[in-house]
Amino acid sequence: MELGQAHWHCALNLVADSDLPVESGIGNGGGDTIYRLKEGNERFLITDVNNPQTSAMAQSGIFALMDQFGNLSGIKFFNHVPGGCNVLYMDGHVAWVPYVAPAPGQDNTTSMDLGATQPVLPSLASVIGLFNIQN
Repeated sequence: MELGQAHWHCALNLVADSDLPVESGIGNGGGDTIYRLKEGNERFLITDVNNPQTSAMAQSGIFALMDQFGNLSGIKFFNHVPGGCNVLYMDGHVAWVPYVAPAPGQDNTTSMDLGATQPVLPSLASVIGLFNIQN
C-alpha cells in the first residue's frame, strides 16, 4: 500500500468507525448524533432499555442496507424493475419490500408516500432519480 493510500484509509476509518455529531434534530431519533451502524445502537431508538424484547424488536425494524431504486427518470436504478427492494435489517434478516408508486397526481406532494413501506418510499425514489438528471 502506498503512503497516499494509507492516509486515505486512515481518514476513512476515522469517519466510519465513530459516531457523527450533527445539528440538534438531524441525528438519530431527532437527536444531535448520527450513530454508526454497530451492535447495540438500537437502544437509542427505544424507550424501555430494560426490556430485551423491545431491543430485539428494534433490531428487526432498523434497516441497514437495501437494493437501489428510483422513479420517474431514475427507473433504470431499480435492481428489480419496478417491483421493490430486498432490505437487510440490523438483526440479519432480509425482507422483500414492494415498491408502491404514488397515486396519479400525487407526485412531489406530502401524500406521495401513502401506502408505501419504509425504506422503499416514492419520495426517496425521487431523490435517487435526481442523480439520473445530473449525470
